[in-house]
Amino acid sequence: MAVISDIRKPKTHKGKRVLERRAPKLVENDKCTLVIKGGHTSGTVTAFLNDLCALKKPLVYRLKWKNTVLPFEDLSFIEKMCSKFDCSMFVVGMHSKKRPHNIIIGRLHDGELLDMFELGIKMYKPLSDCKDKTLIYGSKPMLLFSGELFNVDMKYMTLKSLLADLFKGPTIEKIRTLGVEHQFHFVLSSDKNLCLRIRKINLSTINRISSSEFTFPPLKTPDGRAVQISLEDATPSVDFELRRVCLPSEDKWKRAHRVPPEVIKGDKTPKNKHTDVFGSRIGRVHVGKSSELENLRPGSSIRTALTGHRKRGFERIKSGASNSGKTLVSKDVNANKRRKLFTDA
Repeated sequence: MAVISDIRKPKTHKGKRVLERRAPKLVENDKCTLVIKGGHTSGTVTAFLNDLCALKKPLVYRLKWKNTVLPFEDLSFIEKMCSKFDCSMFVVGMHSKKRPHNIIIGRLHDGELLDMFELGIKMYKPLSDCKDKTLIYGSKPMLLFSGELFNVDMKYMTLKSLLADLFKGPTIEKIRTLGVEHQFHFVLSSDKNLCLRIRKINLSTINRISSSEFTFPPLKTPDGRAVQISLEDATPSVDFELRRVCLPSEDKWKRAHRVPPEVIKGDKTPKNKHTDVFGSRIGRVHVGKSSELENLRPGSSIRTALTGHRKRGFERIKSGASNSGKTLVSKDVNANKRRKLFTDA
């Protein structure tokens, strides 16, 4: 864990709320992305950054001015800006003769660089080329990854995790399946080529259903209507070329995936406990076999019956009661014998 050298104290109520929002939590906030425009850019890079901000709203913050940054040489400016605006991801766009139409995507963990990928744009269709340019504010897309390398090589598994964090949208508890309107399809055709295709999901109502038309039963809405799903090509669409990569060490990767024990305990459901309709907590206790309950004696506890150890006082009382019983029986027998002798006489 990095040690924060300067601990700022809030001077206003607004500053206090800002520091509380940025403070470490058991369940962190949604990841915000910082978009930076390099010192030299092209029209393709500028269009890509504009469309990326439109797709990622409201979890995005963009710097207005150009900044001469080289992430693979020096990350101090990016780490400072990410700490200032509370962003854990960054996207830098730049253009040069050596690396044309260059896009750099990276993540931070605990204020330090975790991983970073450099991608070059070979083909790009902007959002302005699409007929239907309407985007739902804060909507969640469906992410689809195609390619064997995404599940084999650690390098491409890290790239898959990075792209999922970049485009997954806000974290929600439940999702309405009929409300998913866009699909992001990432295709890794080779070790150097990555394609992104965005498609719009259309639902059309089926009036008549015949068994010969469908091999599988059609999808039905909650109100019982049968619908058919179709995909329509949309924009933006882009073809990337994989360039330089900065992967994390094994220790840093494990630290980034560490889960606090409080979260693990909170996820566990208590066993043999439930709450009734009145709000009372009801639990079930397992006491063992029924044969052990037969060993219960008057004056002994459940622990004594289960363990078999008797108390000293209980043994004395029992022995004293047995001796007194014997003396009483013998006295009664002698008295009966005397009565018989007197009656016979």
